[in-house]
Amino acid sequence: MGHDLTTFFQPRSIAVVGASENPTKIGHASLKNILISDYHCTLYPVNPHEDEILGMRCYKSVLAIPGSLDLVIISVPAPIVPAVLKDCVKKKVAWVIIISSGFSEIGNHKEEEELKEIIAGSTTRILGPNTMGYKNASTGIDASFAFGMPRKGNLGLISQSGALGMGMIYLANNEYVGLSKIVGVGNKIDIDDDDLITYMANDPETAVIGLYIEGIRHGREFMRSIKACNKPVLVVKAGRGKAGARATASHTGSLAGSDEIYSAAITQSGGIRCRDLVELFDMARALAGQPPAQGNRIGIITNGGGLGILLTDACEANGLVVPPLSKVTFEKMQKILPSLIRPNNPVDLVADAGFYRYWSSSLALLQDPNIDGIIVASVHAGYARPREYTGAIQKMIAQQKLHHEYKKPILGCWVGGREFEDLVQDLKAVGVPIYPSSWRAARAMYAMVKEGERLKRTTKPRKKPR
Repeated sequence: MGHDLTTFFQPRSIAVVGASENPTKIGHASLKNILISDYHCTLYPVNPHEDEILGMRCYKSVLAIPGSLDLVIISVPAPIVPAVLKDCVKKKVAWVIIISSGFSEIGNHKEEEELKEIIAGSTTRILGPNTMGYKNASTGIDASFAFGMPRKGNLGLISQSGALGMGMIYLANNEYVGLSKIVGVGNKIDIDDDDLITYMANDPETAVIGLYIEGIRHGREFMRSIKACNKPVLVVKAGRGKAGARATASHTGSLAGSDEIYSAAITQSGGIRCRDLVELFDMARALAGQPPAQGNRIGIITNGGGLGILLTDACEANGLVVPPLSKVTFEKMQKILPSLIRPNNPVDLVADAGFYRYWSSSLALLQDPNIDGIIVASVHAGYARPREYTGAIQKMIAQQKLHHEYKKPILGCWVGGREFEDLVQDLKAVGVPIYPSSWRAARAMYAMVKEGERLKRTTKPRKKPR
């Protein structure tokens, strides 16, 4: 649809219709979240039965508010929504978020169509209905009824489920993945996934875009927006089977459609389909802080032979190649490894590997032109010291930044208990992607390879001067 969403995400004035003194009401939470946000705007509570809410003058209707309004949040029972929306159109409100549920998600399609008819031909645009609203961590505004603000970062999230969207915030915070914005689209009768993808593609605060979708209303526009996006787009599509399709229909009124068609459309457009939300965050963490892989040849380093085999299997299952070492790298490894060990890929550093073996062998793979990405793994088997492993990864990341010619993603994988937990948090806090299983590490590397392929397709070669 091509709407410019700048004032939607950065409104100068906001009215909350359905604001209430009752702390159990959604309208109370919506008003309070904006009030305590680290964001400056003019805020108006609207409730015909109140004179003052949370210390602010309360207005009887949207039309009673002096001056213009950029955004109106509606949180009233569904039968009242049309009348409020008509007032918004009359006042020429640019943006409306309809939090209220009770529309197509429960079979009330006629009532939802009425909302479309009200805004037809006007300049008023709608997010929702049946939505949580949005949280803009880049500016600090919380235009949602749900509690909790994400850590500021560069992942933009679009979710068709409000509750799951909130869960994504807490999951992101736990995984040290910062968000730029998170938007609940709900039943998406107007503002759609493609509008938000297009906006986030041009948003300087967003580096990676992630979506949770149950159904798509405008397939061609959706595909076009992903294809035109110059950033990685990760998609979790729910409703794969018959039971899942039934669940999506009763949740947001979406028709799930053919899962094969969705997968083909996402892939054809240049997006990456994720199996679940954990995988989305795994991939986003890698994509946001690491260079994309220039090919699919992966080098694996580990202090446990079994983990190396599992990583090899997981890589090959995802279309990645674990090639033999080149002659030059083989000779380098011979000098690094104990004399009884024959170098191979995966590189088995042996259980007592410390900082030097991890660092020097990883550097050798960084310098190998036949390796496109590296997974550095560690098993806490009682011999190795995990602090040396994490120190080696941090040094490698620093060297990657110093030696720009490498341009290879470095991912970590660990298998251990509590002794590893603090170190993993240290790595996550500084943006190092590290995963507790071979499959998750391989899937994250798969995303790095797919992003490298996408960039090669979309980057036009420069014409040679005549």
